[in-house]
Amino acid sequence: MLKYLLLIVIVAAVWYGWRYINRKPAPKTPAAPPPNPATQQPKAVAEDLKPCPVCGTYMVAGPDQSPGQTCGRPDCRPA
Repeated sequence: MLKYLLLIVIVAAVWYGWRYINRKPAPKTPAAPPPNPATQQPKAVAEDLKPCPVCGTYMVAGPDQSPGQTCGRPDCRPA
């Protein structure tokens, strides 16, 4: 019976010794702090678009544009 107990102790010692030798080292540098939400860039703002009545190119639909106004490109001229 003593032989089996000694065999179990030896196997356990080898097993835990192997685990100890092959463990992953702890990181030496402290973890970076989480980013500050105030320093993150703001998300893009979506704008409504409407087609130019002459050429069909989409442009920003702002409050300062009249319904018949063209996109302003040099090759876009009302007929």
